[in-house]
Parts: sequence; structure tokens; C-alpha cells
Amino acid sequence: MAAEKVPSYMIVNKQLQDLVRIQDNILAKSIAMNDSRKENVVPLEEYEKVVRQFENEQLEHIKTKAKLASVSEKLEFALGEIDILTKQLNREKMAFEKSFGNLKHIANEESQAKNELLNKCGEMEMICSKQDDVLSSKDAQIKDLKQRLAKQKQNHKQCLSEMEIQRQQERYIIMNTHKTKDSSNNTRQRRVTFR
Repeated sequence: MAAEKVPSYMIVNKQLQDLVRIQDNILAKSIAMNDSRKENVVPLEEYEKVVRQFENEQLEHIKTKAKLASVSEKLEFALGEIDILTKQLNREKMAFEKSFGNLKHIANEESQAKNELLNKCGEMEMICSKQDDVLSSKDAQIKDLKQRLAKQKQNHKQCLSEMEIQRQQERYIIMNTHKTKDSSNNTRQRRVTFR
């Protein structure tokens, strides 16, 4: 006596149970991967904050350079005046003793101003150097954050792709299940008719 055939709806039901078990495993793995990824996630607010800080540092750097250019121009002008006054002092030294004293006083004041400007230039150069270091550090941070953000986008894209594949598989199984049930119902109706 030949063994009875297993009904198709039972086969489909078994396949659906297997699929649900596989999906549960995939979901558990996805949750575990998501938990591990959260540790490496960079909040968008932090990234934008660093970018704003970088832009502010750039703006301050530009302002400092502009101030340095202005101070350098004043220094050149002062040096030119000192040179003119010194030559004039040498020319009139013998004839104008009083004028010489006054001019010497002016020259001393200009020399002090020159020294102050030189000191300011030195300070400005140190500030520029420090700001260059800060900008380099911020730039490195932004590059690192961009790389991490790109990696997150790639992971998210992969996750969406896996979800789409899963959705299509579920749709395919549901369609086949309906077809199998319809086919089984038609077969039963035919058997009833022939009796």
C-alpha cells in the first residue's frame, strides 16, 4: 500500500514556520548589530557643532590676519617716518641744536611706537600659529566625523536593502500560499462533483 501524500497546505505551513524561524534569527542578529553600532554612532548635532566651531575659528583667523596686515602697514609707515626724521636730524644737527633735541624726542617716540608695533606683530604671529594648529585639529576631527558618517550611511543602506529583500520574500511566499490554497480548494470541489 502506497504511503499517503502530505497535503500541500501542510507543506506550505511547514515552510512558513521555517521562514518565520529564519526571520527571527535575522532580526535578533540585526538588533545585536544595531546595539554594537550605536557605540560608534556620531550624533548629527555634534558633527554640526564641530563644523560651526571650525567656521568660527576660520572667521577669527581671517580677522586676525587682517589685523596683522593693518599693523604691518602701520609699522612700515612708522619705519618710513623714522627714516625721514633721522635723515632730517642729521642734516640739521649743526645748525639747529634745539630742533635736533625736539626731533630726537620725536624719533624716540616713533622708535617706541615701532617697538610696540613689532611686539604686537610678534603676538599676532603667535596667535595665527596657534589658530593654524586649532584649525588643523578641527579639520582632522571633521574628516574623521565625515568618514564615520559615511560608514553609518553605508550600514543603513545595507540594512534597508536586507529589509527590502525580506519584504519581497514574504510577498512571494504569501502569493504562493494563496495560489496553493486556491488550487487545493478547486481540487476538492472537483472531487465532490465527481461523486
